[in-house]
Order: sequence, then C-alpha cells, then structure tokens
Amino acid sequence: MRDNATAILLCAGEGTRMNDTRTHKVCYEVAGIPVIIRQINNLKAAGIKNFIVVVGSKADKVMECLSGIDGIVYAYQPVQNGTGTAAKYGLAAAKSLGLGSNALIAMGDKLIAPDVIKALIRKHTETNSSVTFVVQPKSCNESGGRIIVRNGKVCGIYEKMDSCLLSLAALDVQSEDSYRAAIDKMALTDGKKRKLLNVALKNLGKLAPKVELGGFDFDADEIESCEFVNTATYMVNVKEMLGELDNLGSDNAQNELYLTEAINNIARKKQVCILPVYQPEKLLTYSTMQDLLALQRYFKKPQKYKNSFPTASEWINTLNSWEAPIRRKFKSFYGNDEEYINERKCAYISLLRAFIEKYGDKPVVISRSPGRVNLLGRHIEHRGGSINVMSINRETLLVASPREDDTVNMANTNPGFKEFSFSILDVIKSSTDDWIDFIESEKILKMVRDTRGDWSNYVKAGILRIQLTDKHRLLCGMDMLFSGNIPMAAGLSSSSSIVVATNEAIIKLNKIKDIKTKDFIHLCGEGEWFVGSRGGAGDHAAMKCSKRDMITHLEFCPFEIKQSVPFPSGYRIVVANSFVEAKKSAGAKDLFNQKVACYEIGFMLIKKLFPEYDSKLNYLKDINPTNLGVPQSRIYEMLLKLPERITPKQAYELLPEKSDIIEKLEKTYTLPEYYEIRSVILYGISECIRAEKCIELLEAKDYEAVGRLMNVSHNGDRVYENGKPYDYRASDSYIKRLIQDLKSEDAQKVADAQLYNQPGGYACSTETIDRIVDHVKCFDGV
Repeated sequence: MRDNATAILLCAGEGTRMNDTRTHKVCYEVAGIPVIIRQINNLKAAGIKNFIVVVGSKADKVMECLSGIDGIVYAYQPVQNGTGTAAKYGLAAAKSLGLGSNALIAMGDKLIAPDVIKALIRKHTETNSSVTFVVQPKSCNESGGRIIVRNGKVCGIYEKMDSCLLSLAALDVQSEDSYRAAIDKMALTDGKKRKLLNVALKNLGKLAPKVELGGFDFDADEIESCEFVNTATYMVNVKEMLGELDNLGSDNAQNELYLTEAINNIARKKQVCILPVYQPEKLLTYSTMQDLLALQRYFKKPQKYKNSFPTASEWINTLNSWEAPIRRKFKSFYGNDEEYINERKCAYISLLRAFIEKYGDKPVVISRSPGRVNLLGRHIEHRGGSINVMSINRETLLVASPREDDTVNMANTNPGFKEFSFSILDVIKSSTDDWIDFIESEKILKMVRDTRGDWSNYVKAGILRIQLTDKHRLLCGMDMLFSGNIPMAAGLSSSSSIVVATNEAIIKLNKIKDIKTKDFIHLCGEGEWFVGSRGGAGDHAAMKCSKRDMITHLEFCPFEIKQSVPFPSGYRIVVANSFVEAKKSAGAKDLFNQKVACYEIGFMLIKKLFPEYDSKLNYLKDINPTNLGVPQSRIYEMLLKLPERITPKQAYELLPEKSDIIEKLEKTYTLPEYYEIRSVILYGISECIRAEKCIELLEAKDYEAVGRLMNVSHNGDRVYENGKPYDYRASDSYIKRLIQDLKSEDAQKVADAQLYNQPGGYACSTETIDRIVDHVKCFDGV
C-alpha cells in the first residue's frame, strides 16, 4: 500500500476567522488533544504512515505542537495565497522524497474518521481515477464548494463565493446598487461580502452569467441546486496534479490559487470520482471559535453527575437531619442567631423543594452570594482605588443541576422574574476572541437592548464570560432556580449577586479547578459589562472576600485581599431602603457610564497636559502627592488646568489622538450635554485617598474620623442639600482657595484643605437618599 501511504496536511493558512493570534488554528485542543494530532492519529489508524505538513503562518506553533511525532516532513509555504500553492509545495516534497505516485491531501483542521479515509483510498485504487474526493450533503455545510455533476459525470467543484459572483451576473440591472442589495441578502461573513463586492465592481458589466465545467455550461441556479459540497479531502495522482498546479490562475472571487481549479482542469480530460459521506460526525471541521466549541460535543465524555453531586432530595435530608457538619457550615455563614439560622435553613429547603417540583430530583449544587455594603471607596475600584466592604445578611441562593447539552434554563421563586432559556453556543455564534468586541457586536447589543432590565442578562453575563475565556471546554447547560431577599435596584448589588452565584455554580458543575480568587472576581466584573455597564469588580470582590463580622480592605490594579478588621462592637450599620430604584441594566446605566467616561477623558487630559508625570500615571489612583513626589498644592494646580466641563464634541477636539477610545466609550451611553470633568476627577482622586485612610483609622479604632470621611464621600455623591440642588462644581475660585489655604499657617484651614476632605462631584445620589442622610446626621452618635 506504498502508493497510498502518504498524507499531505495543509496547515499554512492564517485562520483569520478564529480571531486569535496566540496559536495556529490546527493546534487548538478538542477534549485535551490538539486537532492536528487527532487528525494524524486517524490517518495512522487508516494505514497512512508518512506525513508532509505544509506550514507557513505560525509555522513554529505547528511544529512545536507536533514535536516528537514520527513520520513527519515539513514543507514551507512562504506566501499564503491559496490551497493550490499549499498543495503544490506538499506534492513537490512527496515527489522529491519518492513517497509514491498517489497522495492524500487534507486540511490540518479537519477530523476525518479512519473508515472514511480507508474507503477513499479503496475507491481511488479500484476506479483508477486521477482524483477521488470526499463529499457530503449540502445541508451539512452550506458554505462548501458545490459539486457539479451532470449525467453521472463529475464536472468539477465550484466555490461558494464564485457561485455568488455568478448570481450577480444574472441580475437584470448591473450596477453598484444592485450588487450591494443582492450581496446584503447572501449568507456570507461581512469580510467575504466586502471582498465579493470589490471583485464584482472591478468587473462591472463584464460578469459572465455561465461557467464551463467538464465541457458543459452551468448557470448559478443549476450550481446552487447541487446535492453535495466539497469536504477538501482528496486522493490525487501526484504527477498529474503537479502538472495542473503549475498553470493555476487567480481570476476568481477571492483572488486565490484554488486547488479545486486544478481538479476541474483534470475533470475535463480524465476521470474524477466522488465518495459521498452522509454522517456529519465522520467529517468534522471548524472555522470559528463557536464551531470549535460545537466540535467538543463529539468528544465530550458523559459526566456521571449522580456520583459527583448530591440530589436535591439528599440535600433536603441533610438539612432536615441537621447534624453537626451542616450546623457548623450555617454558623460560619450566619453567626449564632438560632432564629435567623432556622429561617435560612427553611429558605434552602423551600428552594430545593421548588427545584424538584420544577425540574425533578436531580444532582445539584447550591451556591449563595450575599449583598454588600461599601463603607468607603465608592466608584473608584475601576480606577485602581481600594474599597472597604462588608457583606450583609441578605443573599441570593441558587440551586443548579448540570445538563448534557448546552441549554441553560433559569427560573426564580419570585413570580416577578420571568423564566428564560438560551443555548450557550447560539449566543456566542461567530464570536471573537475579544470580550469587548463580543459585547459591543451588533448582535449582542441588540440582544441586550431587546431584553433591557431583564434579570436573565446577569445569568448570561457570568456564563458567557467564562465560556469565552476557555474556548477549549464547552460548558454544560444548567437547570437553575434562584431565590433571594436582597432588595432589588437598591444599591446592595442584588444583580451582581446573581453573577457571583451563577459563576460559583458554573465552576463547581464543570469542575474547573484553575480559576484563582482574583481571576474569579475579574471574570465576574468583566462579565457584568454584558448588560451594558462599565463598572469594576468591587461588588463581586466584596461578596467573594468578605468575612462575617469584619470590614475587609481590598485593593485593585493589581487586585489584593488586604487586611480585615473586626466591626466595632459598639456600632451598627443601618441599611435604609429609599425605595428609589436604580437599575444598572436600564436607565441608570447611562448615568453610570457617563461618569466612567468623565474619568477616562479627564485622566487622558491630565496625561497629555502633564507629560512629565506620564510614566507614573497608570490609573487615576496614581494622581496623589506620594506617588508623584509633589505637595498637595501641585495636585490642585493640575486640576486647575483641567476644564470644568466639556461637550462631547470638545472631547474629540482636545484629544484627537484618542478619538478611537472616546468613540468606544460613547457606545455605552446616551451622549450628555456636558462631561463634568473636573468635579468627577477631584472626587476620584480624593476618594482613593479616603479609602486608603479608612483602614488605617479602623485599625486605630478612630471610628468618628471614619464617619467624617464617609460624610465627605457622600457629599461627593450628593445631588441635593436642604431640599435644593447641590452645587458640586469644582470651580476655579474653589481650587485656588484650597491652594491658598494650604499655604496659610492657619492649622484649621490647612486641615480643611487636605485632599481627603474634598468631596468633588460624582453626583450619583438621589434627593431621597440625600434627605435620609441629612435627617440621620442630626442625631448624636451617627
């Protein structure tokens, strides 16, 4: 079988649709094994012993992946200009090495079943054909090259893009507008649509309505009525194919040298045969990350979930038995209040019973995520600032069961929450490697717009962020049932608690062991951008890292879990519900993202205005006297150089070199009349310093000083005072007065002019909240 013992694998392409520069397309793993190695193993199982791997783009990645595998010779393709050139390099190597008169040519990113390879070799030998190739029904691959057959004769292969070009020639009106209208309706990627239009316009009025194949003429309708499409898996006569490849042209829709054109030339003169394969799982391939994830299904071993997780009824029995281990676990969550512990136990049992009623008695995990309060360090963790947080005794509970498919079903015991289902693969279809590009794609923006305010988006946020982080592992679907007692849209992060609880369940059900705490928090924070907000991960960090009866200091950029101090026994936190809702996925998102834009634009302006500090400024938190080695007055002088406010148009005029960044920011909110630059920047700078002082004061047990800083911080958020709009502007006169006070020898003025005592103006409070704050501050001890 020497003549049939050589395989040429084409691995030189760019793989642009994968949107990933880290490795070569053929090196992606499926169930832990690179695709190219799976392909070689299948070929070996079919009797192939010699392999010529044609490399080009990212050749080092392919060769590193195949290191140590016997029987491989490499052929280098310096220019990636089509499959015809790639095949030519491979066949030339086979001929020079004397590896036989026939060779199999296949793509390195395909997985062909061994029995298909054996059948192809057998048919090629028995028919004594010049070329024999594998085809499949068009329903398996709509974009595949069309197999043209007339009167039992295989006439050739016609590429999908060329078929589209042929259909343009059949239009009654030949014009740019008619071409554009027709191309817009075609099932092509945006890149291919542009390429097709360019070729069509270069040949405006000259496109031929028919093409000759195998001695017959065909129009677009006849080509599109074909039964089979190409799978790019061929057995060829080496000498004959090399002769045809020497004479290829690139006059086609993609301006490439097609291997299929050489096959078509042979079909005019000699016998060409096809081998139909009807089972799609026998011929697997991928062009996008979504395709790669779908591929995992065929190799994913069924999970024995029954042995991995207790069933819902087993959890109920454990809770009802109330033995020491489960009692200790609940005390670690909820303290020693037996009445409250019992109430929570009943909530768990009630949720588990509701799950059984809805989904059946399945293996499940239970995850919980508490609400949180942030004592000091608001709106700054995404600027590198730190936060001082506590979890509270309100929480989101989730019971989740794994599914064998990728469908996620979610429901809530609160009847106000609608039920939803979605397929993970359907949502990430044609996704990119970049999370921002994904969530800013028109498909996702429309999805979020159409479901604005829906709680389901927070469930999707967690799942999709983790899935797009690890594209080699297809996450399992889930049946999910939530319950919770955190007031919604009330500033306690009920929405973020859904993200955290969801991610905890995903990681447990999929047995993901390599996500560290800081990575988990970043994934939650970035995941929540899915709903349209552009905040940080402070809320999620508070839920993940807080300790019972403690205040925890968390730092960002880089993330670090710092010290926790006991909550003072003589004090209490009162969480008061204003009943004014602020839904991040609905109206409040605009205001939230506008403030983030003020931060971004103001920071870029400071770096531009003060290039001498550029190397020291990575985040807004870096604008402080210690880091810059300057007195506080210098910070105020820098603020004076910033405009108080600018219009969106002025932002582009002041920062023309950053227009791409500003444009991206603008996608996340409705344009305001003005960006309040200086007041927001002053708030961020001073809040970063307050947040750092907070933990020092807590450790020193100077709780009154902490309270004063909290009041200053709230003034930075304030919008009303004494029933009137609050003036939060950082005017020139205000800044100049601070500079003068710092220079004075008046101790009180110097103290009052400290940066941490300046509220700035973030202005995200409400009149109701401001009234509550003003009221309770009238009482001693508050």
